[in-house]
Amino acid sequence: MAHLRLLTLIVLGCGLSGLALATSAPPSSAPAPTKAVVASVYDGDTMTLDTGDKVRVSGVNTPELKPLEAYGPQARDATAEFVLGKEITLLYGEVNRDGYGRLLAWVRVDGKPLELELLERGLGHVFLIPPVEIGDVGEMLATQGRARAAKRGIWSTENYQGSLHITSFHANAPGDDRENVNGEYLRVCNVLTEPVNLDGYRMNNTSGRSFPLPAVIVPPGYTFKVISGKGEHVSDTQQQLEVYLGSDSPIWNNSKDRATIYDRYGKVVDARDHEVQSATD
Repeated sequence: MAHLRLLTLIVLGCGLSGLALATSAPPSSAPAPTKAVVASVYDGDTMTLDTGDKVRVSGVNTPELKPLEAYGPQARDATAEFVLGKEITLLYGEVNRDGYGRLLAWVRVDGKPLELELLERGLGHVFLIPPVEIGDVGEMLATQGRARAAKRGIWSTENYQGSLHITSFHANAPGDDRENVNGEYLRVCNVLTEPVNLDGYRMNNTSGRSFPLPAVIVPPGYTFKVISGKGEHVSDTQQQLEVYLGSDSPIWNNSKDRATIYDRYGKVVDARDHEVQSATD
């Protein structure tokens, strides 16, 4: 299986005019592919191997089960049908563990990519965190585009009608929020099949504070972090894209808040709630 690295070149003229993609060999530090049998499936993009390792599937993001999101159970069932009890091949990039200690891997069954199966059914969206070293991104985006046009699965819901989708909301920074403003962040994904220029977009909290987003261009399928405090925006697509809201103080309420993204025309693009669950939930 060829390992592909996506090198993204943004071409700017009098605005956004194109996106070119090229490929090259992955770094030699990437682990060799491995094989294992899937012992259990937690949700559409998370599984446990017979070795005891947990795997976060690369390249795709599926709806959550906790809290329950539309098409979360269907995504879990589709993944279970595809991999449960079967020997899979795991392909790794240079970054092969996430912050939770899970393996990050592209999953294949008899050479067939799990991410394409989920994208075809509308049970997930392309989800890329640089460096992107494996996977046919063009085919993934084309598959997602067909599912979106047909309004299959998640594309039939109101949460996936805009250009961006908030995939996670970390309102409570580690430690004292006042001393760690940059510990507050959201992860957002471009769910279109074309680049999005964030210039003119805004992010609001429930109390009405509003923050403009910078003119960073997000390639299709790529994620970016929206960080509350100050820092230098990262627009290099070989790194995790980052934008900073520039606040001197925490933005998000640790108990309950809502992040809302507006486009340059004032239309709501997406919103996500943060709420601490009670001990009985």
